[in-house]
Amino acid sequence: MRHRGGPRVLATDRESVLYLERSRIHVEGERIVYHITDDEHRREYNIPHVNLAVLFMGQGTSITQDAMRLLGEEHVHLAVTGTGGTPLHMGALTTYTATRHFREMLPVYQSEEHSLLAAKATMRDRALRMRKFGGAGARRWLQSRDIGRLVRMCESFENELAGCRDIRQLLGVEGVFSKRCYAEFARMAGLAKDSFRRDAGASEVKLGADMADPVKLANRLIDHGNYLCYGMAGAALWALGIPPHMSVLHGKTRAGGLVFDLADGFKDALVLPLAFYGATRKRDADPAKTFRIQLINAFDDRKIMAEAIGTVERMIEAAARKG
Repeated sequence: MRHRGGPRVLATDRESVLYLERSRIHVEGERIVYHITDDEHRREYNIPHVNLAVLFMGQGTSITQDAMRLLGEEHVHLAVTGTGGTPLHMGALTTYTATRHFREMLPVYQSEEHSLLAAKATMRDRALRMRKFGGAGARRWLQSRDIGRLVRMCESFENELAGCRDIRQLLGVEGVFSKRCYAEFARMAGLAKDSFRRDAGASEVKLGADMADPVKLANRLIDHGNYLCYGMAGAALWALGIPPHMSVLHGKTRAGGLVFDLADGFKDALVLPLAFYGATRKRDADPAKTFRIQLINAFDDRKIMAEAIGTVERMIEAAARKG
């Protein structure tokens, strides 16, 4: 009998992400499965949809209506991705969620003072995760034995946050911190001083000569990783029933601004160590695919869905203390 009592596993308790390419997703009995046809061989695998938070469908992947229905019943967030991981998010409007978080977030969004407090809470989580996750990533992937500079940068950022009086000032402090993080991870990766310049949204690196340019490749991998992090942030907001437009930091009229606000709390800490590792290591045939697998594993290892939902709770709590 098909389960119809709502999701059986809370979003915070689930394994985070599955990414599929060139697959066909369908239902067999009560199972959601996908198969991959390789030459004359067909391989079939189960999708653990009860324990899944986000399903990314990459290029060449199709899904049946029955599979979509079962995913919706378990509140699995679906993101269809294109080249470079750009997500098109699909959250079923018939999958109802409680309104508590929406009601608590609405006055935060409507008040500049409360938005500032919520934004500071997100940035404090950003500094904490950069020390914890970013530092661990630097040691593991970039073989950095001394992360003292990174720790001091985070401490300085936290001190500057406390003195921010409005969103404009906070954005300035955040921008400086972001540049320092790029420079520090580039340094740890062995790139020459001042050689890395962040170029968000640059055209994709092509196979051939550009693949040997670590700066161009790092920018591509950072873009790719950021998109996947936005998918995780969007899924967390969807699970809580909070509209993604209710930004507290990145512009009140920016579409999906709250997704960017929330993703800022964890994306650099996870993406930068892996991106600079992938850009400066010995080349493999598909560095973007290798990077993507490593990042998705990091989502699970670091329980990013639960971390993101925890950040939302702290945003609301910070604003409520002022109110």
